[in-house]
Amino acid sequence: MRNVKFLGIVLGAGLALFAGGANAADATLGTCTSMADQVKTALNSAQQSANYDQANKEKSYGRDFCANGMYKVGIDHYAQALKLLGVQPS
Repeated sequence: MRNVKFLGIVLGAGLALFAGGANAADATLGTCTSMADQVKTALNSAQQSANYDQANKEKSYGRDFCANGMYKVGIDHYAQALKLLGVQPS
C-alpha cells in the first residue's frame, strides 16, 4: 500500500514537472539545499506548531524528490512545509 501511495506521488510529480516546464529550469540541487536548510530552521523554531508533523512529512518528500533529481517537485514540497509553518521562503 505504501508503494502504491508513493507511486501516486511520483506520477503526480511527473505531471507537475511536465506542466511546469519553465519553472523546472530554475530548480537546481543548490535551490533544494537552500530550501532544506530553511525548512530545518523553521521546524526547529516551530516544534509546538499544530502543523509540525505535516510540515515534517513535506520536508521528507522534498528531500526524497531532490535526492532523485526531481528538484522542482522537491522544492514545491519544501515550500509547502514552510507555508504550513507560516514562513516565507527566502
